[in-house]
Amino acid sequence: MAVVAIVTAVFLGLVLKDLDLSAARASIAAFEAWTLLPMAGLYVLAHGLRSVRLSLLLKDEGTPDVPLLRLFVVNGVGFLAINLIPLRLGEMVRPWLLAERYGVPFGRGLAAILLERMLDFVVLLGMLLGLGLVVDLPAEGLEVAGVDVIHTAQRALGVLLLVGIVGGGVAVALGDQAAALLRRLPLGEPISRFALQFRGAFVALLKRPGRALGAASASVGIVAATVAAVAVVMSGFEGIPASLVTAFATWTITLSGMVAVPTPGFFGPYELFCTAALWLWRVDPQVARAFAITLHLGQFGFTLLLGGASLAAEGLGLRDLVRPAPSSRGS
Repeated sequence: MAVVAIVTAVFLGLVLKDLDLSAARASIAAFEAWTLLPMAGLYVLAHGLRSVRLSLLLKDEGTPDVPLLRLFVVNGVGFLAINLIPLRLGEMVRPWLLAERYGVPFGRGLAAILLERMLDFVVLLGMLLGLGLVVDLPAEGLEVAGVDVIHTAQRALGVLLLVGIVGGGVAVALGDQAAALLRRLPLGEPISRFALQFRGAFVALLKRPGRALGAASASVGIVAATVAAVAVVMSGFEGIPASLVTAFATWTITLSGMVAVPTPGFFGPYELFCTAALWLWRVDPQVARAFAITLHLGQFGFTLLLGGASLAAEGLGLRDLVRPAPSSRGS
């Protein structure tokens, strides 16, 4: 936790070190706050698409059906946890909640979340590869804290996807043999159970290409709704060329930073990468920082409100988010 706090402080320091408070206050004062309303509506749409996608990824013989509205609530709790618990450890909350409340085996829920993340990585990699087609990138790349974020993110996501595809291929091809090998490792029993659950989820998706296409389409729709929300908030700031292209590039670079450095609430990396992205349009750094802070606080506030309402709907408190994964339903 100390390391996480230090990393967060370093990134926040990079964001705030050259911040002109009077200029930032002036930009925020001139901001058209009404744009936060359509932003919230677009975020609700994106959240609904996430729930549809999770429903498609969970469907399988022997897995209990969870109503879409309940998945909407589970996602609300889960994304609150992702924002509050460092290093994306909050990803475990949704499988735990699905197991505790709806009887979905923990491993099956975790497999669906892993497939969900693989789809997100595929879409983000496509966004990064397509960035150069819509924006004139500098020949030396876009550097943040001395790192070329676009090329680094492309390579990192490529490696992660390769590992996921190879791992999924091995799990599908070898099946029980792979599980038997995994049982020989430390903590091999739960790992082998998860491998079999992931194999089952992966095979179920391959057998139903329509469902796989639906999940992929939902992933693209989530990004489209989020980019539209970013564009709407941009339109409320003077000095930012608000367009879908600007919003697409800004969100692609910001999201890459959030994936690379998952600090609590993504504070620090979010603002730093969002500000750096707007440099491509030579936006005044003070205006860019004010926009990044406003957009992030709007997004974070939405997550807190939705997550709080979802916690109340499930009869849970914040302490429940750090409970251990269930052992009795882990198969």
